[in-house]
Amino acid sequence: MRSVFNQPEAVVLASKHLLDGTGRLRWVYRELAPTTPQDSGWFLFADNDTEAWNDQPDNFMPLIIETALAIEPSLQNILDLPYGTDLVLDDRLGIKGWWDPKTKTPVWLADGSVDSTFKIVNGEVIEK
Repeated sequence: MRSVFNQPEAVVLASKHLLDGTGRLRWVYRELAPTTPQDSGWFLFADNDTEAWNDQPDNFMPLIIETALAIEPSLQNILDLPYGTDLVLDDRLGIKGWWDPKTKTPVWLADGSVDSTFKIVNGEVIEK
């Protein structure tokens, strides 16, 4: 799997709530089968998205990686995780990080106590 950061114009699909400022990033999911080379497979969901909202494709918009990172810089620590990854952002004071909602374990924490489980070498994702 190539790093999303090395793909020209790689995109994520983001809830419009994130773009209009009515919601904050809360949950991300990496779809198993992106349809185009630019598609990183990532969906970014806001804290105020509902199931009905998520069921409407028009409520999502493609964003280049740089724009997604402007919304939430800590995405750089998780965007190369494998397809099927499902994470929740906890950004409370002193706790900021990405968590696996199924196991309730941290994947990356801003305080450095948990580092991502991969690194990128020559554009390739390598498990540590």
